[in-house]
Amino acid sequence: MARTILEIAQEAAERDATAPAPTSLFSSNTRISKILRAAATDTMREYLRKCSVQGLSELQSTWAFSLVPGRFAYQLPPDFLRMITNTEHRGGWPMGLIGPATPQAWANWVFGGAAEPAQMGWRIRNNAIWIDPTPTNYELVTIDYITKYPVVSLIQTGDYDLTATPPACLSPLVPRDGYVDLPSELDITAWIAEQAAWEEPPGWDISVFGEEQSEALHRINPQTGVAPLAQVRRPAFTADTDLPAFEDDFLLSLGMTFRLRRALGLDYAEIAAEYEEEMEKKAASDGGGPRSFRLGHSQRTNDIEPLGGGSWMVT
Repeated sequence: MARTILEIAQEAAERDATAPAPTSLFSSNTRISKILRAAATDTMREYLRKCSVQGLSELQSTWAFSLVPGRFAYQLPPDFLRMITNTEHRGGWPMGLIGPATPQAWANWVFGGAAEPAQMGWRIRNNAIWIDPTPTNYELVTIDYITKYPVVSLIQTGDYDLTATPPACLSPLVPRDGYVDLPSELDITAWIAEQAAWEEPPGWDISVFGEEQSEALHRINPQTGVAPLAQVRRPAFTADTDLPAFEDDFLLSLGMTFRLRRALGLDYAEIAAEYEEEMEKKAASDGGGPRSFRLGHSQRTNDIEPLGGGSWMVT
């Protein structure tokens, strides 16, 4: 269970008898509280800057938006830090592949058939993603990205617009599990029902989607249909009850102790070395980031595991 920033700060202050544990970080302005607030921010920022994509599993989010005919630029999420490559999909297919996702297309893909390159690309500039060529259809796009918001907290009054369907998180806050940005005039499921048919582009089977737009969006992350985390991401700690995005908060605690001892003029060389070592370990052992995989019949080789009675191989 994740600990609050106040609990972590109290541990950081008491480590090696550095300072008295604060009773609050944000409702008091004692010297210790001020130093620990800055130390928490600096430690989280350093973690974001030092870690690669593979070391940020608890700071990954999914961004979902809809292509709109005639619109070529789309605003990035408020917490966008950097994109996770090879995770961009439109209509359920990688943006470098084109459907339709029929049984025949799946068979060709799974068993080594050629895939046609889609004449669509993207690039990020001026705080927006630019799609080329300009879209001519409504299509749902999902992209995984690294968030620059390292703090999470339980939903509070004013975080969501409950009059929207589905309820919309108010900017600049974002939901913990992902950011959804759809034009209010778009009902993507109604468009699918009118235009999409099995074995016709874009290859969606209508039965895959529910009748409501919110049900369709659940397919972005199936877990959201079960028990989404009732949390939002925030850019910085603002309350004693806020939590770091990662539950293993030992790294944050060490970083705060190191910075507190340095600010108080105490010896900090030993704790700083321990902190740097822990930083390297966490970045190296985190299982986050994209991994390539292969599906289909194959003989056993290194890093390939048989599934389904040996009929399928996954690497």
